[in-house]
Amino acid sequence: MPLQTAALCIPRRAPPTMSGVSGTGACEGLAAIVLAAGEGKRMRSARAKVLHEAGGRPLVDHVLAAVEPLRPSPVVVVVGHLRGQVEAHLAGRGVVFAAQEPPRGTGDAVARALEFLPAAGTAVVVSGDVPLITTASLQALVELRRSQRAAAALTTAVLADGGAYGRVVRGSGGEVVAIVEARDATPEQLAIREVNAGTYAFDVAALHEAMPALRADNAQREYYLTDVVALLAARGKPVVGMVLAEADEMAGVNSRDELALVGRLLNARVVRGLQSAGVTVLDPATTWVDPDCVVGADTVLEAGVHLRSGCVLGRRCRIGAQSVLDGVALADDTVVPPLTRLARAT
Repeated sequence: MPLQTAALCIPRRAPPTMSGVSGTGACEGLAAIVLAAGEGKRMRSARAKVLHEAGGRPLVDHVLAAVEPLRPSPVVVVVGHLRGQVEAHLAGRGVVFAAQEPPRGTGDAVARALEFLPAAGTAVVVSGDVPLITTASLQALVELRRSQRAAAALTTAVLADGGAYGRVVRGSGGEVVAIVEARDATPEQLAIREVNAGTYAFDVAALHEAMPALRADNAQREYYLTDVVALLAARGKPVVGMVLAEADEMAGVNSRDELALVGRLLNARVVRGLQSAGVTVLDPATTWVDPDCVVGADTVLEAGVHLRSGCVLGRRCRIGAQSVLDGVALADDTVVPPLTRLARAT
């Protein structure tokens, strides 16, 4: 049967038992699917796309760090291209791997993960190359799906120019009825400014029910996860959208220039956080701080300072211009001269 009309074949196995975790920050009955199978052709690299670094850590690590506080179980990472690299990097991290070979779109990727999910609950689906996604947004998305008793909730963003992003089509009551990929959209649909931001929270039972009906009737002959939205809506199941407070959270990586862009956006977020916490940053445009660094109040970072992963700086320090600190700990009131290079002892 031709791919463009074939139904998606979903492997079956007994789903794991998921008891959930109660308490602050926990999401009972929550699973997570991280899509990390993409080839990333435009990266022109022998390294898996999700292992390229921004802010001193691989892209997929940022995503897992955002997911982890929700305490989902299981966390299924869908791997494909260069899967051995991704599996080796995440070994011992408590994730489950689902293989997508060959790649046939995001819908097929989620189908590979379905066999590891329980029969009920909520499943968050997030791409492994969106390092700016936040725990707060993921939590809000899960809560929206649950509070509205929706079959699916998805993140969206309102952009001046929707470009190549899928357009969000809403019904008269504000419900989401479809996501139309830009390459398949009509001129009227391309004029829509609300776009799909690519992160979802599904009712697992509804997802299990809808996935076998997914078809590859599109220009790319791929199975789109976005088509699940239309399938659910056509069956009278509610689908809701959540506009991200910061559209930057949807930024993904498919090329080296996009990798640089998300790195700048991530660094700007980190620097703003330091400034809000009482750190003086004399030139934010040239100051680079990895997200896991800790800097005490009233410390001054001069122009061109780089703080690499693991740095812990006390209060009232002054780090001279163009200094690079790599994983070091400094006591309160430490002064580092300009053009200094300090690294943790190995």
